[in-house]
Amino acid sequence: MRGVNRGHRVWPSLLVACVLALGGLAEAIGPTLIPQVDEFIDAPRALFGRTRAEIERVLGVPPYPGVVIRYSPASALTSVAITAPTYRLPQGLGVGASRRDVDLYSDGYPDTVEFYFRDGHVRRIEWNYWAESR
Repeated sequence: MRGVNRGHRVWPSLLVACVLALGGLAEAIGPTLIPQVDEFIDAPRALFGRTRAEIERVLGVPPYPGVVIRYSPASALTSVAITAPTYRLPQGLGVGASRRDVDLYSDGYPDTVEFYFRDGHVRRIEWNYWAESR
């Protein structure tokens, strides 16, 4: 099932798996590569950490240019939004990537990734971590 396109914003059903077409050319989509999906879903936690203390050890004290990070009352990471191409993400997918390089596939996992587009390119990627926010 594909995400629902509403203007410049793509809303995933639950989980969005991302596939970067090699060389910017869309290739036939084969089976979902769950390890690559998991790597992308976990990218902000791998880059910055899972708790406020871990994130501040990596990035220092907020604010952080090009990234918005939210925590639960217990300081667990609940969401990350990246709005600048500053941070390296898995498979080369990030802010500035072409819309044709993002393929959306939904399944039943509770963590989500939302892509926001402008002029045919990714302008924002937002992760929401349901399990860690409880």
